[in-house]
This record gives sequence, C-alpha cells and structure tokens, in this order.
Amino acid sequence: MTIQLIRLLASIIAGGIVMIIHEFPKALIYNLMNPNQEKNRKRNIYKLHHYIDPIGMILCATNQAGFSKPYMYRIKDKKTNLILGITGFISLLITFAISISVLKFGIGMGSNFAYSESISMVQLILQCILVYIALISLSMTIVNLFPISTFDIGLILAGTNPKQFYNIIRYDYFVKMILLLVVLFQLLTSLSTFIMSALL
Repeated sequence: MTIQLIRLLASIIAGGIVMIIHEFPKALIYNLMNPNQEKNRKRNIYKLHHYIDPIGMILCATNQAGFSKPYMYRIKDKKTNLILGITGFISLLITFAISISVLKFGIGMGSNFAYSESISMVQLILQCILVYIALISLSMTIVNLFPISTFDIGLILAGTNPKQFYNIIRYDYFVKMILLLVVLFQLLTSLSTFIMSALL
C-alpha cells in the first residue's frame, strides 16, 4: 500500500513538473518575440500553476500520459508558430534525456525499473519521481504528435502549412476522442515503458 501511495504521489509531482517544463519555455519565447504585450500578460507567464491541466494531471497520475495547459497565445505569424511548436518538442525531449541519463548513469537503474531495498524513503520517492518524469515526458512527446490544433504538432503545421492546420481544426474533436482512447487503454504507457526499458 505504501509503494502504491508513493507511486501516485510521484506521478502527480512528475506530471506537474513536466507540464511546467513543457509550457513555460514556449510562453517565455512567445513574450520575448512579442515585446509589445501588456505587462499583466507578461507577469502571468510566471504563474506556473496555470500550465497544469486538471484532466491532463488525472491522466498522468493514472496512465502516465497526459497533456499540459497551453499559454493563451495570440499568434499572427507562421514563424512564431513554428518556433513554439519546435520548442515544445525540444523541452520534452531534453527533460526525457536528462531524467533517463540520471536514472541510468547516476542511479544505475536497470531495464526492470527495480528499486534497491537499502535506500531510504526519501531516496525512493526521488527515484520514483525521476522514473515518472522520464515516462511522462516521453508519453507527452508522443501525445503532442497527435494532430490537434493546440498541441506542438498543430503549432508546427500552423507555421509550415496553414491549409493543413485548418484541416486538423475540422477534425479536432475526432482526434481528441482517439487520443483519449489510446491513453485510457494505456497504449502510450506501454510504448513509453518499452522505449525506456530499451534505453536503461
């Protein structure tokens, strides 16, 4: 029972961390590229809890695959869309690379994700958080490949092919339903776990 509670707590903390790391750089870059934004909107980017999506958090806690709440952009040019979409993917991939490296080379965790029995409760919680950060950041990278207008791939399409972007808006609801089913049936979790096991 204790291990299950630790895992639940770790997945919630990891989910929040990954959501913030995913969205904050995009909001920061957007504001740097749009210096004429009003001061109140600029201050809002530092309210990090705004990037945590409640439904995404539930999915992170239960299925280790969720999504974050994007900053409300007012994008008028293709270049900004493209940069923000690429930034989102890069932030997730860097988060995954750092966490998997620490797990493999710093902690020495193997592909079976086994925890040492000799470690303290605090160390166990920190290791669980790292495992979930790696798992959720990888899953969220895959989630953002789904053609949904507010996701990173949507921003990239808006920056490279606006006509294609308007097509994905038409099918937004349908794709969201498919994504929800894929997450609920833990297909993304299985894929992310398989990739992590291969890398550890």
